[in-house]
Amino acid sequence: MEWSDLKIFLAVAQTGSLRQAARMLQVTQPTVSRRLRSLEADLGIPLFDRAREGHFLTRQGQDLLPHIRAVESAAQRVEQFSLKLVGDFQETVRIEAGETAASILAERISVNPKDPKIELVVTGLPQTETGRKADIKMFHGMPADGRGLTRRVGSVTVALYGNRQFAKGRALPLSDEDISTLPWIGFVEEQEHYITMEWLWERMRGRAPVARLMNLDLMMTAASRGIGVTVLPCYKGGRAEGLVRLTAPIEELLADYWILVDPDLAKNPAIRSTINWIIECFQAAELKESL
Repeated sequence: MEWSDLKIFLAVAQTGSLRQAARMLQVTQPTVSRRLRSLEADLGIPLFDRAREGHFLTRQGQDLLPHIRAVESAAQRVEQFSLKLVGDFQETVRIEAGETAASILAERISVNPKDPKIELVVTGLPQTETGRKADIKMFHGMPADGRGLTRRVGSVTVALYGNRQFAKGRALPLSDEDISTLPWIGFVEEQEHYITMEWLWERMRGRAPVARLMNLDLMMTAASRGIGVTVLPCYKGGRAEGLVRLTAPIEELLADYWILVDPDLAKNPAIRSTINWIIECFQAAELKESL
């Protein structure tokens, strides 16, 4: 039994509706239904009578209600006390993100002592089994996992960039036929799952990359030196010396970026502050794209 299940019980008891309880808790209706059934299975008793008009507490549910409300009051007192203990303590928020999102955030990490400390973990790289789990996870596209609070934070356009030599004698933007003949730079094998790599493999028709590098800065440096072409965010490639954009923004790789946060962490002041900071980072990146 988890506290989050008890919160769902209280929300349904208060509203009499799965839909309204889901809206109150900012989760999906199927999540509320599933967790409620799980709680009833754990307790071994029916808590609600289901009817077309809504959900109504059974006798057992009515008997249990004051006890769960007592648990809620105790949890709130613990939360309030813990916030007082935090005081001026500077929390560390760990963010797990893909290469592009991590790059955007890294450019604007604050050194303000009043801001939360940030730990950035790049998705797909080896992690130690004892490593701390991420407080905020970032996704390229809406998260498939609905177990948590989701929020759109922004979007980033990307395009193919390369040294000016690759534009000579070719009409821009390059056609797929032209792209398929060029040397290209990709991510390392641990990042093979990136959708950028899927797009490059398709355009390069099975030809191996001339170099594999593990972050965007390395790829941008190699591309500017004429090693090969690569996909870069427009906010980054557009201001890199020695690079030209060889294609229009790639529609297949344009997707919103979303965050996923455990509902129990969402009220934490450091988490809320960090979410606002992430949104500001993406707004700054989108502004650079338009310049």
